[in-house]
Amino acid sequence: MLDNYQFLIDELLSAPKLVRDTIAAHGGEAPPAVLGLIALLSERDALVLERLNRVKREQYTNLRALPDLADAEPAAVSQSLEDLLRVFDTNRGELVSLLMNLTLKEWEKKAAHELLGETTLADEVEVHVDLDEAIRARIEATLG
Repeated sequence: MLDNYQFLIDELLSAPKLVRDTIAAHGGEAPPAVLGLIALLSERDALVLERLNRVKREQYTNLRALPDLADAEPAAVSQSLEDLLRVFDTNRGELVSLLMNLTLKEWEKKAAHELLGETTLADEVEVHVDLDEAIRARIEATLG
């Protein structure tokens, strides 16, 4: 069972390098839309980390549905590419660190969900991995 969770961790862990490699393969520059998508990934990491910590520590957490950002227009950002990637690395590292230290019981811990009725910590991570993949695909498409 933990192998399924390790796959999720590996997917999240590999993303910052994949983003960097994609940008490098396209000349090392990123247009504003890509910068916004990187910021979106980083912001969602921070939000998911907070949600997972709540699920982990509270008896039975009530979770609101998160907006689906797969097709969202990224906001304009003022940070440089390197600054955005550094924040992304940090936020992703904190999220992965939490996940690597979860017990099987914590992965399976349930929470109330506004739309789904009930969800688990693992379900929340799976949704985040799917969103991560969708946004990374948009980065690749935007870069051409």
